[in-house]
Amino acid sequence: MHQCDCMDCTVTREGNVIVVSACGRLDGFGAEKVDELLRSSLHEGDRAVVIDMSGVDFMSSAGLRFFQSLYITMKERSGRVAVAGVGEYVHKIFAMGGFLRVIEEYPDLAAALADLRPAGGEAEEAGGAFSDRGGEGAILRYAGSLRAAYAGPFSEQAITAVPVPVGDYMAGIGAAAPDLEAAAPLVGEMLGIRGTVYTMPADGNLTPDYLLPEHLEGGHITLASAFRAGVDGTFPTHLTLAADGPDGIALQDIVKTIANHLSENDPDYTGVFSFLLRGTVRGICSADIRSSLLEAHRAAGKTEPAQPHSMYFGKRPGSLAADAVTATDIEPRYDGETLIAFGYVVDRARAESALDPAVIEPLTYARAGAPASPFFIYATGAVYAGVPFVEPGVLEEGIATALEKGTFTALHHLLPIAKLRSATVGIAPVTRIERV
Repeated sequence: MHQCDCMDCTVTREGNVIVVSACGRLDGFGAEKVDELLRSSLHEGDRAVVIDMSGVDFMSSAGLRFFQSLYITMKERSGRVAVAGVGEYVHKIFAMGGFLRVIEEYPDLAAALADLRPAGGEAEEAGGAFSDRGGEGAILRYAGSLRAAYAGPFSEQAITAVPVPVGDYMAGIGAAAPDLEAAAPLVGEMLGIRGTVYTMPADGNLTPDYLLPEHLEGGHITLASAFRAGVDGTFPTHLTLAADGPDGIALQDIVKTIANHLSENDPDYTGVFSFLLRGTVRGICSADIRSSLLEAHRAAGKTEPAQPHSMYFGKRPGSLAADAVTATDIEPRYDGETLIAFGYVVDRARAESALDPAVIEPLTYARAGAPASPFFIYATGAVYAGVPFVEPGVLEEGIATALEKGTFTALHHLLPIAKLRSATVGIAPVTRIERV
């Protein structure tokens, strides 16, 4: 249950219907807070919302604008909006605005729920639903070494040009510039989605950029990388899930759900899988390269080891002080926006018994000070705002909608504690790993 302090207001779920119980003044301040509260609880698959107005004694034009916005939101997903227990004064305000022609009215909450539940869709299961789309496992292809980028040895020779076209999906450490020499000091977070490449130059500004496929293929821009990984194959298994509470579901818990499913259902599971995710953000937590890896490694070779500084990164003897190059932010951001992410997971115990450790080593590194986990998760995501509603469970078309109709807002390397309200995840069990 959520509660706001502008008025007595709670948001709960009654089966597959969202119930907002309000009491007090639905004026400008109250409407803004109720709207914020409701939207932080709205899942992608929700189709019915009822506002219990029995305790509302005043509503202004701002309150009507809240209902107008909510109606538009639910109409996009073929859903319904209802009010229950409307008093005489508030009823007059609704009638004057003509809202009762599009918003359904019920005498009380019980009557509203009895009618809305069949229209609300299936109640969501906290564990999520897996579906088999057909296809075989994938080959994970990588270049460079993630471990070397953070722990060394690392030099200019470790940074190479990325061939174009870059493929559909890729994550790694890279930068774009006129030539390789100019790009090398700037390599930072990099993500490839459907041929578009997003980068965050390590120039200290933490400002993302992107390059469309035609710009890369024009031959006038060099894309360089210190490490990159992509899959050659499809995502034969899909997972659709929604958080069972307002706090969201963490990326590490999504990964655990996927790993358990593969362990139980895929006899060829190697302990490594790649994933493609489209989800609604609850809170992004990130660790992004902010300054030159090359310069930091040079400096690390000349100085004494530093003490660990952050929860997620520290320093061990002979390694790079990741705090010197990384901006770690564990304050959740971008609530309600759309996340498109790609990455891979190493289920440590399973992978160590199924694969050659020498093959796994370049794909992982140890975050000093990070909580112990059976999984190594490497994932980078692009945040989009203003994305039109897309049905839950729709992955590729949903990603295309975000890229074509949304506004690119941010790029981040995701920490395992990043949280989502809901997500659709394409899963590609990795059968082979190849260095290119």
